[in-house]
Amino acid sequence: MDISKGGVAAAKGQLFGFKAGFSQRDDFEAPFEEEGLSRLFDALAMLDQRKRMLVRRDGTCLVGCSRFEEVLNRGDCLRLTGGTICAARSIYNAGLQKLLAVQAPNVLTLVLPCDRGSGHLLMRATALNGLAVCLSLHHAVETDEPELPDLEDVFHLTKTEAMVVHALFLGHTPQTIARNHDNSIHTVRAHIRRCYDKLHISCREELWSRLNAYRLY
Repeated sequence: MDISKGGVAAAKGQLFGFKAGFSQRDDFEAPFEEEGLSRLFDALAMLDQRKRMLVRRDGTCLVGCSRFEEVLNRGDCLRLTGGTICAARSIYNAGLQKLLAVQAPNVLTLVLPCDRGSGHLLMRATALNGLAVCLSLHHAVETDEPELPDLEDVFHLTKTEAMVVHALFLGHTPQTIARNHDNSIHTVRAHIRRCYDKLHISCREELWSRLNAYRLY
């Protein structure tokens, strides 16, 4: 996503203070042009599903991941007007301006409601320097399913136990798990007891707390 070619040159040197450290490597192609920054943001989005953008303090878009355009094209939370981002609902523009005034090392958050009750857009910002701010965006919707690492490897569970733990983490009841997997409720409860023992917990609240630390995104 290449929106403005003017401001990136001023900001990119400070974005990667370690650039000089790679200058001696012949095989290293420094991704410090706009296209390179966009690819970097795309790679980060693949890791954590967050869309990122570099903007000036006045909201002028400099560069961002390709998926950032999805947010702007939807127009229900953020809009692009004359190359500058603004809230789709004007009452949130004051909050957006406060977000863009963030000072390092602070991180500020702004929550924007989406149209038609389709969740919220969570915006986080931190200062790159006195001129630019890095934004991270995530749509919070009820249909989001958290991704976890391989529970069999992490907690030494059987395949069935890992399935039960994941289902409990998603909020399914033992009755629903039994019905969905054609098991008796007694079998599912026996699996749950073994899972609790292996995770060193005693209730579902502790299971949520334990697994939440392992969320990949």
